Amino acid sequence: MKIVIAVDKFKGCATSQQLAQRIHNTIKSQTPDVDIIIVPIADGGDGTLEAFKTLLAHKASALQHIQVSAPLPQLPTVDAEYLLDDDLHTAYLDLATASGLALVPHQLRDVMRTSTFGTGQIIRDAINKGANHVVMGLGGSATCDAAMGILAALGYKFLDDKQQPLTPCGQNLRLIKHIDTTGLNPAIAHTRFSLLTDVNNQLTGPNGAAAIFGPQKGASPEQVIELERGLENFASFLPEGTSFINGAGAAGGVAAGMVGLLGATIVPGIDFLLNMAHFNEIIADANLVITGEGRIDNQTLMGKAPAGVLQAAKQQNIPVIAICGNIAPRTETSLLGFDRVIEVTPHNMPLEQAMDTKTALALVERAILNLDLSQWNDD
Repeated sequence: MKIVIAVDKFKGCATSQQLAQRIHNTIKSQTPDVDIIIVPIADGGDGTLEAFKTLLAHKASALQHIQVSAPLPQLPTVDAEYLLDDDLHTAYLDLATASGLALVPHQLRDVMRTSTFGTGQIIRDAINKGANHVVMGLGGSATCDAAMGILAALGYKFLDDKQQPLTPCGQNLRLIKHIDTTGLNPAIAHTRFSLLTDVNNQLTGPNGAAAIFGPQKGASPEQVIELERGLENFASFLPEGTSFINGAGAAGGVAAGMVGLLGATIVPGIDFLLNMAHFNEIIADANLVITGEGRIDNQTLMGKAPAGVLQAAKQQNIPVIAICGNIAPRTETSLLGFDRVIEVTPHNMPLEQAMDTKTALALVERAILNLDLSQWNDD
C-alpha cells in the first residue's frame, strides 16, 4: 500500500512539516509495511519558503540572510532569509518574512503605516546577486500599500502634489500624484516575477484588498474607506484593468502594484508547488492521498492547498482524505469532493488549548489511529 501525505499548515498552530511527520509516524507505528511519501506543499501563504527549502534541498540553492526594515518603522530590523538558486538565477521568498502580520505585536498593528519596503530590500538583494526570476509567496502580510514599499526599494519614487517624496505606506496611497522612475534599478527590466497566492480578490470594491483584508490587519471602518480611496488612486497609475484582475488584491494589493508596474504574473500557489514537486508522478500508483489545513470551509476549493491536492488526485481517481483542525459552520463538506473530511478538534475544547502545538499534533495522531486504512488497500 502506498500513501502520499501532502498537508498544509494549521495556521498559528502546527507547520506542514510537523503535521506530515506526525501522520507518517502514526501510520508507520500501526502498519510498518506501508510505503509513505511526504510531499511538502503550500499555497503561497505562510510556510511557502519552508516548502521551497525542502523541495530545493537537493539543488545548489543557498539560503541567503539579510537585515531589512520591519513592517513598521519603530520595530527592530528583521533578519530575513530567502533561497537563491544560482543555476536557474531564481530567488524564492515569502513576503511574510519581512512584511508579515506576525512581525507586528498586536497592540502596535497599524495597517495605515505598515510597509512592504523590507520585502523590496530582499528582492533588491536577490537581483544584485544575479537573480532574474523572483518567486514570492504573498500570504500573511501586515500591509495594505499595494506594493508601494517594494517598489520604493527598487527605485520608484512616489511624489505628492508638491513633488515631495512620500513614505511608502497605506495612508499615503491617496496622496500620490506622480511616480518617478528615473532611479529604477535597470536590472528590473530583465527580471520576471511570479506571485504565488491563494486568494482571487480584486484590488478594489466590496471584495477588494481594503474591504476584506483591512479589518484582519486592524483597520477600522473609517480606515477601510481611506484605504479604498488610496487603492483607487493608486490604480489610476496602473495599466487599465489591472485592479480587476483576479488575485490583484492579494497581500494588501501587492499583486496589483507588481503586475501593473513590474509586469509580474499571478500564479495559484498550490499549482506552482505541486508542479515543482512533480506531484502527479508521485501519486501515480498511490492508494490514498492525505491532505489538510487548519480550517475547512466553503472557500477551501478557492485556491487553497487541499483543493490543488484534491484536483490532482481525482484526475487519477485516487481517494483523498482531508484532515483539519475544525470545519466552519454551515460548510457542506459533502460538496467539497473529498472522500472523507476529518475534524480533529472536539467542539467543547477551548480555542487556546486547541491552538497549542502539542495538543493539535496529538489530536491529529488520534484521528489517524482511528482510521481503518485497509479499506483503501486494493492489493
